[in-house]
Amino acid sequence: MKQRRRRILQVGATLVVAVCGFIAAGALTGAGFAGDTTSSSTTSSSSSSSSSSTTSSSTSTTTSTTTTTTTTTTGTEGCTPGYWKQPQHFDSWPVDTTTTLADAGFVGTGHDASTTLLQALSFQGGPTIQDAKDILLRIAAAAYLNSLSVDYPLSSADVVSMVNAALATNDRETILDLAETLDAENNLGCPLN
Repeated sequence: MKQRRRRILQVGATLVVAVCGFIAAGALTGAGFAGDTTSSSTTSSSSSSSSSSTTSSSTSTTTSTTTTTTTTTTGTEGCTPGYWKQPQHFDSWPVDTTTTLADAGFVGTGHDASTTLLQALSFQGGPTIQDAKDILLRIAAAAYLNSLSVDYPLSSADVVSMVNAALATNDRETILDLAETLDAENNLGCPLN
């Protein structure tokens, strides 16, 4: 149990470091508020006269800098697997209900290529590594749909990448740690009807 908590904290810390990295990068580049514009203009003129001719020179330099800062905020919404598998909510799906795990980008699932996200939403757990993968895939299917539909903390690419990495370990604890993390985000509150 201690190792599971440690792994959850490691995954959470990784996410925090990533968000802080975006913020720090903006600060280090001198980024200001979105749409800040700084303009400066320098004009100098000089004229010189002599008895037979007049010389005039003018130099104009304009420098314009626009800095845009994008602040990444953590999403605050997520719907559970139970929400997504209900037929009355199929109209909220951002993809077709026949979309497969493979179509979504999930690999190493232990299921054939025709297994759909909808089927994965009903997967059950148990004591084996495949059972742990099924728990993660149930939660990951909801996380994937959330990432495309609501203000979810992760992008669909993030969800797929994290899940594929956990599945590839074939380590039950690692797989279940990620399932627990995604499950918490799936339970942030569903704004859909």
